Amino acid sequence: MEKLRICFVGTGSMGSAILHGLLASGYEKKLISATTKSEASSFKLRELGISALATDTSPDANQLLVADAQLIVLGVKPYQINQVLNQISEEVNREAVVISMAAGIELATISQSLPNHKNLVRTMPNTPALVGKGVTGLVGAASASKDAIEAASNLFRTVGEVVEVSESQINALSAISGSGPAWIMYIVEQWEKVAINQGFTAEQAATLVRSTLVGSAELLASSDEDPAVLRKNVTSPGGTTEKLIATLEEAELSKLFESSLEAAVKRAREIAASND
Repeated sequence: MEKLRICFVGTGSMGSAILHGLLASGYEKKLISATTKSEASSFKLRELGISALATDTSPDANQLLVADAQLIVLGVKPYQINQVLNQISEEVNREAVVISMAAGIELATISQSLPNHKNLVRTMPNTPALVGKGVTGLVGAASASKDAIEAASNLFRTVGEVVEVSESQINALSAISGSGPAWIMYIVEQWEKVAINQGFTAEQAATLVRSTLVGSAELLASSDEDPAVLRKNVTSPGGTTEKLIATLEEAELSKLFESSLEAAVKRAREIAASND
């Protein structure tokens, strides 16, 4: 991607994942700046060669570091977004690309605080970006230029895949891929507990479950087959796997997944409404 000056406003779990993924891609450190809440976090970033300030010790840190940025990544919590946007509104270059990663915060809400800024982008990345395997949903404001959308897409491509969607889809995407890692990790937690309950040690359970998960994911990624076909390939008629799948179907696992997704989407809409 074109070497733009990038500022991360807030480096929580998601902002940190994108920042470190960007560093891992070889992006020039001198072009990256970041704000944190604590001085300790800021110090760690400076040790990596990043220009960083903490709001605890420099209350105007956000305003100072966004001033010369060409691309600004808002990594603050949804409830903080309006406050931060109001803080930086006078300092942000009107041509800068402003990217929000805040779940449930609509482009219209961002535009209210930055009415003279056209290059607004809403995204929903996920934490596998930390290892270069993330997936990010992305939608630009109607006023955003093609170059702005491309710059935002290129940023997130340094840490994985990018899927451009309509804003009406992004809450569902947030539940599917944004929350997806937590979904997977919760399943792994339960899977390992089942193994331990069958007499395996915690170490053995971790090897059995995690290696199976990683191997299966790699098999899926390298195959042109539909997941249903790959599943059927290891499901012998009348066998143990068939019984396992039948038990999951009897428990209506698909309905549980659907209701979980709907609950997450509902929550995203509540967050949006509270920030209007």
